Amino acid sequence: MKIVIMGVQGSGKGTQAKLLSKELNLPHISTGDLFRENIGAGTELGKQARQYADRGELVPDELVIDMLTERLKQDDAKEGFLLDGFPRSAVQLAALEYIAPIEKTILLGLDDETAIRRLGNRTECRKCGILYGANRSPNSPGMCDECGGVLTERTDDKDIDAIKRRLAAYHSEIDTMVRYYRWKGVLCEVDAAGTVEEVLKTILAGIRD
Repeated sequence: MKIVIMGVQGSGKGTQAKLLSKELNLPHISTGDLFRENIGAGTELGKQARQYADRGELVPDELVIDMLTERLKQDDAKEGFLLDGFPRSAVQLAALEYIAPIEKTILLGLDDETAIRRLGNRTECRKCGILYGANRSPNSPGMCDECGGVLTERTDDKDIDAIKRRLAAYHSEIDTMVRYYRWKGVLCEVDAAGTVEEVLKTILAGIRD
């Protein structure tokens, strides 16, 4: 199954994507990871992306689409995937529908006040990338449940004004995607205010409906 997962920062999108990847046996493809992998490997696409990143500019749609296209050609994505962080524009949306039409879109809904509160409480495992916040706490304080790595605070989540700007940008860019996927009849809207386990259960029910 070809799935897109969307959600405001603090909605638990990254956590749910990792859990769903295991539950559904689908590769979790994150655009952020694609950038890091291509830049780290020194690919031609990575070199181009780094030029924009070093200047503090957004990577153009064409370059993001090229990276994703190459990733979807890999064997593990031929039967389906879980896409996180793409599409984020009308151009990316049109490209994705051409490359690999989406069969289900998960939208994790969360009000801004709760999102800001969660973001302010987040910690991250630098080893495996698992996030912990208001709706998920580690079993052992300061230690990741998944890999035993040390948890550190997210310094980028402490600037309230910056968080509000990120939330405003999200609401601006997500509207086109929501309207399109709702029209297509593949949108599954999920209240992300519950626990990790409750949200996962709701998502799975929506996917299998």
